[in-house]
Amino acid sequence: MPLNPLSGRRFLLVDDDESYHYTIGLRLTQKDATVTSVFSIQEAKTLLMSQPFDLILLDSYLVDGLGAELLEFMLQNKVACPVIMITGDEEQQSMQQYFLLGVSGYLLKPINVELLELVVQRCLDAHLNEQKLQQQNRELEQLLDEQQQEEELARHVYRHLSQSFSDQPDAVQSFMRSSKSFNGDFFVAEQLQNGNTLMILMDAAGHGLASAISVLPAVSTIRAMLHEGTSMQNIVHEINAKLCAEIPEDRFVAMIAIEVNYIQAAISIINAGMPEVLILNENGQVHSRIKSQSLPLGIVERNDFNPYVHTHPLHTNQHLFFYSDGLIEQRGVNGEAFGKSGLTNVIRSLNSTNALLNQVVDAFSCHSTGAQVEDDVSVCCVSLGQLHEMYQGKQASVDGLRTGHMQLVLDFAGDLLAPGNMISVLDDVLNRIKLNTLLRQKAFTVFSELINNALDHGVLRLDSSLKHDFESFGQYLEERENRLKTLEQNDRIRLTLGFEPEIGQLYFDIEDSGSGYQQVPSEQVEDEALFGRGLNLVHSLCEQIQVFAPGNRTSVLIK
Repeated sequence: MPLNPLSGRRFLLVDDDESYHYTIGLRLTQKDATVTSVFSIQEAKTLLMSQPFDLILLDSYLVDGLGAELLEFMLQNKVACPVIMITGDEEQQSMQQYFLLGVSGYLLKPINVELLELVVQRCLDAHLNEQKLQQQNRELEQLLDEQQQEEELARHVYRHLSQSFSDQPDAVQSFMRSSKSFNGDFFVAEQLQNGNTLMILMDAAGHGLASAISVLPAVSTIRAMLHEGTSMQNIVHEINAKLCAEIPEDRFVAMIAIEVNYIQAAISIINAGMPEVLILNENGQVHSRIKSQSLPLGIVERNDFNPYVHTHPLHTNQHLFFYSDGLIEQRGVNGEAFGKSGLTNVIRSLNSTNALLNQVVDAFSCHSTGAQVEDDVSVCCVSLGQLHEMYQGKQASVDGLRTGHMQLVLDFAGDLLAPGNMISVLDDVLNRIKLNTLLRQKAFTVFSELINNALDHGVLRLDSSLKHDFESFGQYLEERENRLKTLEQNDRIRLTLGFEPEIGQLYFDIEDSGSGYQQVPSEQVEDEALFGRGLNLVHSLCEQIQVFAPGNRTSVLIK
């Protein structure tokens, strides 16, 4: 604070008494202030419209009217300047009127110059603080407006990504409730090109906009990879790599990924940092509990990310039940969490698993009534029987073409060898020729496996033994990505596709530019191995399969 806070200040003195002009003017000018003196309201109005002042000293009674008239003029013309009334009028009604018109303070005649200086300084300080507060309010309003726009943009992106997925099947029931305007949980249930059903539930750390933004890279990755014919494990690995690259180090995303394979009659589950997945019998009894055995995504890099895959047989009389931790951590008005005990009580009271979701949601809503929802809540229940019926219904829904013949030869070279390009072309072709659903799914599975083998082991010359465990599997994927960046024009894969609708068969011939690779015999594939199983699946789905020396060309027949 300066030693002389009045130095450089500009004052307007409005008074028709010359003695006060002298007394007040002398005191203020001694403090290095500038004082402009006028004797009438009209003079004051003229000056206020032409130049600014830091403070006005205004007599209540002047030769041409009352001081209140000038106060009203200032309000009408939005002249923002503190005013101190100089008056001999001590009536409360008059004082009340002055303050209603915006007066900052007042002085009673005769004037005490020391008191004058104190009142003037106090009014100036108060006005300065008010200006600072108004500026802060303007900045806050601007910030809130910008935040609102950013939130609306994020909401638009989130909504767009959510709508880009197909509607979930009737066999999959879900309930989602956010603690704030944004949801850090995300759930998707989609049918893959090979006919399998993939379900993914994600729960980003925290809640609100920050958690919603954290989950967006994962959502975009899922959308991009759903139609590439890749495995659930590959999708999860890519999501983890994406999150490690794009979200802050203190953020992560817990995930449950489930793939239902109808041809193999199996369920594969990855639980990465989520509450246990329950497999329930039709009477509501818990058959299995799939606890998390993997770290959440976005914590460790690709080479160290080793998600454990639980595999279970597919039984059509069972249900899957899984949820985010917001369900069991929600507290009621008494502070008690819903907990696993609350969930267990609901399950024990079931007569049928068909009503499970509704009863869990009802119990949760009752428990949380009157309490603030602390975290995002997601609950999913899947009828495996209904899923299987849906799958069989789609198989029978299209008979396919009865007559005709088609042969298609495609050469892919250089950058066009990306697996997604080739698989997208095949998918488009299969859609156009209206294959029977089962034949189409077999074809997609076989083609995806053969194309990936031709690319990985033929063109890119990657060794399958690199995938002997999950740690090295991560290294395998990283090396694959690096080699894809070095593809040249002489690197190629030729695809020949033949279709005979009258006998209901497809023919694939895939030849790569590599030097050939040795396929692993099925009897040499270990139970826990991460390689060799795909070719065994190809053998099981094909009527005929032939590998030509030196191993860079494979022909298959599918019926």
